[in-house]
Amino acid sequence: MRHIDIDQWERKEHFQFFQSRRNPCMAVTAPVSVKNLLAFRNRCDAAAKPRLSDCLYYAIMHSASSVPELRLRLVDLRPVEFAAVDAAFTYLPRGKSLHANCVAGYDADFSRFVAAMQAAREAADASPTLTPAGGESQGLIYMSNLPDVAFTALSNPWGDPWQDSVPRVVFGKIDKAALTLPVALEVLHSFVDGRHMGLFFERLEAVLADAQRSFPVG
Repeated sequence: MRHIDIDQWERKEHFQFFQSRRNPCMAVTAPVSVKNLLAFRNRCDAAAKPRLSDCLYYAIMHSASSVPELRLRLVDLRPVEFAAVDAAFTYLPRGKSLHANCVAGYDADFSRFVAAMQAAREAADASPTLTPAGGESQGLIYMSNLPDVAFTALSNPWGDPWQDSVPRVVFGKIDKAALTLPVALEVLHSFVDGRHMGLFFERLEAVLADAQRSFPVG
C-alpha cells in the first residue's frame, strides 16, 4: 500500500471536488459478451469444466487489478494505492437461505485463485457470516452475482465515502440470444473517471474473449 502525497497528486482537485459530494459514487452497467467463454466451457470435459462464476470472478479481478485507478482507496482518511487487491464475494452457503460474504486472495494463476475461492466457500458453509476475516480491508473488490436478473442498471449500498472506498462489481443473467450478460461497476468518482471504467470493460471483454488462455484447465 502506497500513500499518495495529495499536494503533488495530479488528481488532487478532482479528488477534493467529488469527495465533498454527499454521494460521490458513479455507476455504469454494460452488456459483456460471454460467447467465447460459454463455447470454451462446452468443449471442456465435465470433470475439468471450470465453474462459470469462478471464471467471471477471475475475469473481473484480473481486469480491475490492471487499472491502477481501481486500486485507489481511502485508508485513515488518506488516499492510497494498493499494489494488489483481493476478492470479496457473496455466496449462499449449503442449507441456508441468506447469503454470506467471503474473502479470497486474488492470484493471477487461475487454478490457485479457484482454490482460494473454494476454500472461502467451504469456510462459509461451516460458519456463514457477513464479516469474514479480511473483510474489513479496503484492499478488496466487492463482487456479487444476480443470475436470475437481466438488469440494465444497478446500485449498491455504500457507507461513509471516507471509510468505504471499495469498487463494486455485479453480474447478472445471461441473454441466451445475444450471449451477453450485464455487468455493473460502481466506484467512487473521487478516484475513477469514465475512461477508467471503459478500460475495465475493455479488459474484461478481452479476458473473456480469450477463454482458453484465460482459464487453463487440466
